[in-house]
Order: sequence, then C-alpha cells, then structure tokens
Amino acid sequence: MPLPSYPYAAAHIFALENRLIGRDRVDRMVEAPSAEEALKVLAETEYGAGISELEGPHDYERLLSLEVQRIYDFFETISPNPDITRLFFLKYDFHNLKVLIKSRYLGRDHDGPLIGVGGTIPLEILAEAIKERNYRELPPYMAEAIEEIEEAMDTRVDPQRIGTTLDKAMYRHIFDVCEKRKCSFALDYFSMQADLINIRSFLRVRKLGETFEFLKTLLLPSRDMGEDLFLDIMEEPIEDFVLRLRDSKYGQVVVKGVEEYINTGSLSTYERLMDDFLLGFARAARWNPDGIEPIIGYLLAKENEIRIIRIIMVGKINNMPTDSIRERLRDVYV
Repeated sequence: MPLPSYPYAAAHIFALENRLIGRDRVDRMVEAPSAEEALKVLAETEYGAGISELEGPHDYERLLSLEVQRIYDFFETISPNPDITRLFFLKYDFHNLKVLIKSRYLGRDHDGPLIGVGGTIPLEILAEAIKERNYRELPPYMAEAIEEIEEAMDTRVDPQRIGTTLDKAMYRHIFDVCEKRKCSFALDYFSMQADLINIRSFLRVRKLGETFEFLKTLLLPSRDMGEDLFLDIMEEPIEDFVLRLRDSKYGQVVVKGVEEYINTGSLSTYERLMDDFLLGFARAARWNPDGIEPIIGYLLAKENEIRIIRIIMVGKINNMPTDSIRERLRDVYV
C-alpha cells in the first residue's frame, strides 16, 4: 500500500485540529469543583466514549494510555514519512528500557512503571531481550547502548549512568535519522529540545555543587550548544549564564524560567516554558501543506493535550487549588 502524500495528510490533519481541546474547555475543566466534574467536561469531546468505560476519575490514566496508542496507530497510517514520526514515540521505548535495566541491576521488580502503549517496539520484546540478555531483536543502536551499560555495570552499578547512556543513544539515533531523511524541521525541533534539556541539567548540577566533569556525563548531543558554553560559565554566577542566552532563541525561556528557579528553587516554570517554546515552534510552521510540519505539529498537539489533561486530573484528585493547577498548565495548540 503506497504511503499517503503530504497534501493528503495535511488536509486530513487540518480537519482534525478542530477537535483539539481549546482554552475554553481547559478552563472549564480547571474550574470544575471535582475530578468527577472535570471528567464530565472532557466527556463532551472525542474522549467521551473512553470516559464512559472508566471505573471512576482515578482511572483516567487508562483513558490517556488508550489515546497514546490510538495516536501512534493513526500516524503509522497517515504519515508519508513514518521513519520521522516514529522518532517522537521512541521515548516510550527508552523509558521501558531504563525501567527494565535498572530493575535487573538493582534486584527489585520494576524500578518505576512500565508503559505498554505508544512505543515502536512491543513491551514484551523489550522485556524478553533484557531478561535473556539477547538483543538480536532490537535495533543495533539500542543493542549497542545496552551493551555499553553492561560493560560499565561490571565495574560499578550506577543507576544514573543507565539513564544517561540511553538518553544519549536515543538522541544520537534521532539526529542520525533526521539527517539521513533530510528532515530539517524535525532535526531543528529535536536539537532545540536537547539544548533546553541540557540547560536544565546545567541548572540542576549547579544546585548540587557538582563539577563540570559530572555535567558532561549528562549532556545530550547538541548541534548548536557545545560543552564549551557550559565549561566557560560553570563557576560563574547563574545570572551571567542568563545574560549569555538572553538574546538567543531561548531567551524568554531562560530569563523567566531561571528567575523563577532562583526565587523558588523549582524548575517547574522553566519546564512549562520549555514545553510551550517547542510547541510554539511547531505551531508556527504548521501551515505548510507540502511538508511534514503540520503532521508533526498535530502529533505534538495531541501529546500536549494529554499532558494538560493529566495535570488537571492529578490536581483535581489531590484537591489542589485552582490557581496551582493553572500555573502548571501548558499552552494550547489552537
């Protein structure tokens, strides 16, 4: 079966954008007096059929898991370039690898929840590969990262190294695929994502009082923001780091996010601004009907929608004040 064309996929997605949850409905969910009432507001959308099958509001994660899998299946059929759109689902595979490998070395069952939906490799295949130490069914870049971890763990079990090794391998693979497929839009998106994550890692390392050598173990591959930037500023005041990036494309995220971090010690504002920045990048490019931009934009819009629903439901279930929930919310796509 031939792959869909970009104009066909774009036309289909432009129609689907009308079903995305808008700001008005998000506000109604936030203002709802309880988790049950928030779900009733959500039931007015295309989530309604799934909500009717839930046992109660505490079961909302099942609804979101089904939506993640539905999105993956949809993009497998609509994307003219599935090699690129699959890159956005790799995080589920790598999350599961982290959990499975840490469980093996720490000697306890599942060091965190496994995610059974949305990944590019079935969870049972990943679990069997880690259990049997046989990686023939896994992609080479994944197998090589696991073997690197095993070699390192022979010397000393370091759970953090498991995560950082897998993160670096994932981004190296992402950049490699984007370059081979000549997809500059996806390459720009993931490059900016990696830079913003590296800035967050820098802030955390500074707070811990760790060295630049420790930071290097955390830094993801970057096209534009090399290690030298962080080396130069490692011993300087955080305010100097903000000045360096104030006029860059990350200026608004860094200035506002770091100011809040300095005042509160929390990175939650920085992370919200980071997510909004990346979504805004996709939103601004989504009107190109002859490229992958509207496809990736809609994919990210759905991920963002799921994130917003989760934030609201967690807040409502835990009786958080409305203003506290609102502070954590990301921007909407439409």
